[in-house]
Amino acid sequence: MIPLDNKDKEILTLAQGDLPVKARPFDEWAKQLGMDVNDLLERLERLRREGIIRDIKAILRHRDVGFACGAMVAWAVPAKRVDSIGSRIAENDFVTHCYERPAFGHYNVFSMIHGHSIKDVEDVVAEISSSVGIEDYQVFWSVKELKKSSMKYF
Repeated sequence: MIPLDNKDKEILTLAQGDLPVKARPFDEWAKQLGMDVNDLLERLERLRREGIIRDIKAILRHRDVGFACGAMVAWAVPAKRVDSIGSRIAENDFVTHCYERPAFGHYNVFSMIHGHSIKDVEDVVAEISSSVGIEDYQVFWSVKELKKSSMKYF
């Protein structure tokens, strides 16, 4: 593990918050930090390489952009087909998460599907089911959003 200097800590503090919604968001961060954007990007890459951070990703606040409904769908996918079926599910534009969860019995692939209405989500589930040939699934509707934030370390 590399020691973190004060600039690393400043970068990590910014990275725990929201990325500016700008054409060049890292330029904004670099300006705030009083450093060159290339130096910032190199430090972020070093922090990722060293395992200090996993990645910098956008978090879409679905309800804020009009996706009022969401459901987690647990699919019963044959073990030999998890990778191929999971990839096909994940390709759908309305799927934001898709991952294997082997500890849940035969429901081993989970996907989060968002839509403007319950019918939109149901239509996506039906389309996915038909396209991948999986008819055994469970739908768990989102009731409310509980968390949309990162951990705060500094």
